Amino acid sequence: YDRFRKVPINIPKNFTEFIGRPLSKVPDPNNCHPSYATHYQTEFEISLLELGIQIEFLDQTKLYESGLYCDAILEAVSKRHAIYDILQKFRTQAGSSEERDGYYPITLYCERCGKDTTQVSATSSESHIAYHCTECQHDGEQDLKHARNIKLPWKVDWAMRWRHEKVVFEPGGKDHATAGGSFEVSSEIAKDIFHYRPPIFQPYEFIGLKGLTGKMSGSSGVLLTPGDALKVYQPEVLLSVFAKMPPNKAFDLVLDDGIYRVYDEFDRANSKTPLEREIALSRIPGRSPHAVAFKQLASFCGIVQGNDAALELIFTRMGTPYKSELFEERLQKAENWLSEYAPEQRLVLREKRDDDYFNALTPAQKNWIVSLYDFLATKQCTLDEATHEVYEIPKKDQPPDTDLIPHQRDFFKIIYHLLFGKEKGPRLGTFFAAVPKEQYLSLLEFRTG
Repeated sequence: YDRFRKVPINIPKNFTEFIGRPLSKVPDPNNCHPSYATHYQTEFEISLLELGIQIEFLDQTKLYESGLYCDAILEAVSKRHAIYDILQKFRTQAGSSEERDGYYPITLYCERCGKDTTQVSATSSESHIAYHCTECQHDGEQDLKHARNIKLPWKVDWAMRWRHEKVVFEPGGKDHATAGGSFEVSSEIAKDIFHYRPPIFQPYEFIGLKGLTGKMSGSSGVLLTPGDALKVYQPEVLLSVFAKMPPNKAFDLVLDDGIYRVYDEFDRANSKTPLEREIALSRIPGRSPHAVAFKQLASFCGIVQGNDAALELIFTRMGTPYKSELFEERLQKAENWLSEYAPEQRLVLREKRDDDYFNALTPAQKNWIVSLYDFLATKQCTLDEATHEVYEIPKKDQPPDTDLIPHQRDFFKIIYHLLFGKEKGPRLGTFFAAVPKEQYLSLLEFRTG
């Protein structure tokens, strides 16, 4: 029932006409739900179910419009001067007697245009108020005992609902817990106006995004919803990230290639007996994620191009004969991650040989590639054989005291460029042992002299 304050950057500009209406009365920009609020609320609810979190949702539009809070609204209006005095204690700007006399702790949505651009004034009755809408110039009256288009403002509403729902504990962002912030103000209103003891408050530190450019905010359009996070994180992995972080510690949710480490750490912890507490808390009934390396899936998904049978063959040759039902969920997360956050890391084999690049190599480097081709062409090698060969080839014909690491590094870069057009790629021993050579061998077929 909160107002639509500003048009986010990813919403059509013509939505400015709805500023001032309740979010529940603004159209869905995607035309798939009854309202703007319902669209994003439904997405959020679906994500929580996927995370195994069971919550009872209370729709504030329905509750306000049902008249459930009418008595509390009357109570707040009858104590409006006391509420004004509490709010004024936390303001830096001085108030005035005129402002105090005209203060009403309510937001009234105009009956004609539906916006909160209303100015409220008293009438002869304690439960009746008059209002004027500055947007559409409508003048009207409301009986607070039966009003369905009135809500309390945030800090008063929060305190009122603590009492109504008998809240004893509530977590929230640390900005609410600052001196003079929402929690402190609402706590005074709860005690002095609604005669209710404020709940214990647990502040949470801010969460950043590593691998996403820009500060996260709804108005800028730079944000990550739970649904967005679940496109790249399995539910248990995402839950474990939050479970192992104390509420008062800031952290970044990883969206760059650090996601490999996040999955690896989860898989190691998930294999321990007994389970660590954060892993046990992250378990979802009826699910058992399999420890198929996320990095391997990200490396090979572009190569197999959606062919699960081809990926099964690769895993079999690697000595880990996973069937598709064991890796398909995590494979989709890897696909989504590459598409959304790391397109530069998607590995797709070249369509044809890069002769120009090969011709620009030194004679020694050309010989490395010819030697590699001759080795690979003879048979389907094992992991140990392939790993040994890619490290040995650059050693050939080198003086005894040569630092071999730079030569090996150059060799790997050359191979990656000839195969993928990139300077980085999968572990070459694993790649050559696992991927059928007919898929890549022609890209390495060169002759010298």
